[in-house]
Amino acid sequence: MPTELADLPLELLPQLLAPLSARRDLYAVCLVSRAWRDVGRRRLYDHVRLFGRDLAIAPLLFSTLADHPHLAALVRKLEVRVYPLSMKVTERLEMAALACRMLRNCSNCQELVWTRKGALVDMVFEEIVRLPRLQSFECNAHTNLSPGSWDADYFLSLPPLQSLSLILPDRNIANILPRFLERQKARAFEATWFSSDEAVMLLEELSILCRESTVINDRTVDALGPALAGSRLRSLAFAGCAKLTGAPLLRLVPSLPHLRHLALEACNLHPSFYTDVAPSLSALESLKLTHPGPAHPTLPAFFPALETLLSSTHNLTAFTLYHSGAASTGRREWPVLSTAFVQHVAHTVGPRLRKFEVSGVLVGVDAVEILANEARNLRNLVLHLGHDFDLPSLTAAFAPLSHLRALHLLSQRADVSPDDVLTLAEQCSPILRQIGFRNRVWIVKRSYPPDAPPQVRFYETAAAFGAFRRNRYGAESDVETEVESADEEGDSSADEEAVEE
Repeated sequence: MPTELADLPLELLPQLLAPLSARRDLYAVCLVSRAWRDVGRRRLYDHVRLFGRDLAIAPLLFSTLADHPHLAALVRKLEVRVYPLSMKVTERLEMAALACRMLRNCSNCQELVWTRKGALVDMVFEEIVRLPRLQSFECNAHTNLSPGSWDADYFLSLPPLQSLSLILPDRNIANILPRFLERQKARAFEATWFSSDEAVMLLEELSILCRESTVINDRTVDALGPALAGSRLRSLAFAGCAKLTGAPLLRLVPSLPHLRHLALEACNLHPSFYTDVAPSLSALESLKLTHPGPAHPTLPAFFPALETLLSSTHNLTAFTLYHSGAASTGRREWPVLSTAFVQHVAHTVGPRLRKFEVSGVLVGVDAVEILANEARNLRNLVLHLGHDFDLPSLTAAFAPLSHLRALHLLSQRADVSPDDVLTLAEQCSPILRQIGFRNRVWIVKRSYPPDAPPQVRFYETAAAFGAFRRNRYGAESDVETEVESADEEGDSSADEEAVEE
């Protein structure tokens, strides 16, 4: 019978090390032995991320992957959210050439995120379209930046994709999107990750994030309709499309038989759209919408229409509603989520809900009590409280939520101390892993020593806890990722050298 780790079969190592995700831990794994190094290195390079404070190590990482093809071949997902741009022209060209060498070696990359504004150039895009196994692509889709200009026609050369996310697309991208989708449909048979004899587009997730832009409008969405109709699309998201009304969506949505996740944020939608589209969304699993605002003329019709839509759904597990606007006077006006509406949500979809997020729309403690009593399977909860609420009553309201894993409370109230929040966490579900109040977040870790009461420890993290955490805009997932503490992500150049040999 094995008594030490060295006695266990090597085949068990991947399962034993699976809970480790932080870079620091995986570097340590790589230094244990050759067998552990092989497993740890596969885990370390499977998902390579550059974000936040990683700007300084971006050139080092690019060089590592460019100079060591055996490491680059391990990369399945590559996220480049930071990129050095404050350089001379010659240095930027050298950086782009280094990025090309890196991408050339990432032959097994399936998911690519390249969102740093100005980081895309023609020569980099030429390597992206050559990635043989690419399935998912997310990019900053503005083609005319300085630095960072590129030709929108490269989109026509992308391989058949499963997921596409466009951030801040300009008119060049909007004009080419219909041709891109038709091209995706025509090239579906070329996909190395999917085998089908049917001429059907393989795209399952489409997300377009604008910022009060007019380029994605009714005409654009109508032009996308013929290629999307009857497709495998499961997730559709439009955000910040100021000129997109419900008319083209009413024509598009009924033609999407597999649609399960829908996000329509900051678009020009009349409440009647939700009533009219309800029969086509009975299979919806997640919904993200924007509150029209406390003074908007359509507000009286908004919640009744939304109730009709929610009543038509049979599988909804995630609901997000937020408001981020300011009044014309410059003073912030907070809309309120009525107890009657929360009661309707609780009675119609409450037992199925796993995620409920409300930001910028105030919720009362009485509404929280109603929701918690009906939606007892909630795992993720974001609430926006007003200036005045009773903390003990609020704490007691969470008692029925035995499955709660992440809780964030937004509020204008500043007299709630960190000790109050941590006391609240201790009285919540024993599986709570993350709690936040206003702009502060803590990781909750529990230990169960023998013959002693459970011990609860809290770690404040510098990572931002957004009310709307998303990998791809509009796509929901039941996979919950734990926020890593700030000391787990740092400069890693020395560790990378140790992992190479």
